[in-house]
Amino acid sequence: MTTLQWIRLLLGGVLVLGGAFFFITAVVGNYRFQNMLYRMHAAGVGDTLGLGLLVCGLALLSGSVVFTLKLVLVLLLLWLGGAVSSHLILHMEMDNGRNPNGTGGEKENGKR
Repeated sequence: MTTLQWIRLLLGGVLVLGGAFFFITAVVGNYRFQNMLYRMHAAGVGDTLGLGLLVCGLALLSGSVVFTLKLVLVLLLLWLGGAVSSHLILHMEMDNGRNPNGTGGEKENGKR
């Protein structure tokens, strides 16, 4: 292997491990935080950053343009789906009368 291939392999491995680290910290954040908004933030940021690093690392390791384009398409779809699902979860919680600050309870005067 040439020096350039070793650098690509090392950088790709570091990016994949970095992505896995952010996924693990997002899971820990979901269990650690009590507030629903903090949990959604931990999941959203950890998922976005972890997935981005993971896809960049796999793109470097693959060396194939077609595979890299497929990974980028999956990345874009998951980023779009994550944002929409977070928005829908928050509105569902508010429509069910839960306070997004984690205190629970009923709706006050029919307002969100």
